Amino acid sequence: MPEDPLRSAFLSRYGGFLERLAASASSESMQTALAAADEVGGLAGMLASVGPIEPPPRDPLAGARARGAAMKSDLLARAGGALAAGEVAALMGVTPAAVHARRQRGTLLAVRQANGEFLYPACQFGDEGALPGLGQVLAAFTVEGEWTRLSVLLSPAPSLDGATPLDALRTGDVAGAVEAVSSYGEHGG
Repeated sequence: MPEDPLRSAFLSRYGGFLERLAASASSESMQTALAAADEVGGLAGMLASVGPIEPPPRDPLAGARARGAAMKSDLLARAGGALAAGEVAALMGVTPAAVHARRQRGTLLAVRQANGEFLYPACQFGDEGALPGLGQVLAAFTVEGEWTRLSVLLSPAPSLDGATPLDALRTGDVAGAVEAVSSYGEHGG
């Protein structure tokens, strides 16, 4: 199952706490925790035996990282979820290597997770595989970030009378979708 960006941020932040806890604990405390009937009881007992743990330096970007992870989770939910490369390969009847090659050529959109894995937003696929015209739309982007590209695909576009570029692509209006993504960020004057 693809990893949730919010879950990745949580594990990243609190994984270091467990490392500091283990570094502060005696061998006896760790043995007692490992012998506990469950992880919660073992962890609670270890915390009680170790006492206060030196907190890490305050991360001034922690709030921003949490908001970014939440926004990424929201984008993937709006995209109908995400698929791992193997799932895309099965859907398209190709190998995972072919899926990765399409990502590298820019004909499939993939978003990188905190663990380095690429996920493929489900919204770019139909029953027959990738939506017709998807490669043209992705090639028309003037922005590089894959998360920004996903956001643009899912956001109402003035040139499409409030429809999203993805809506246009799904209805066969490839030219409209291309126009919407290629003009993203331009300011009329």
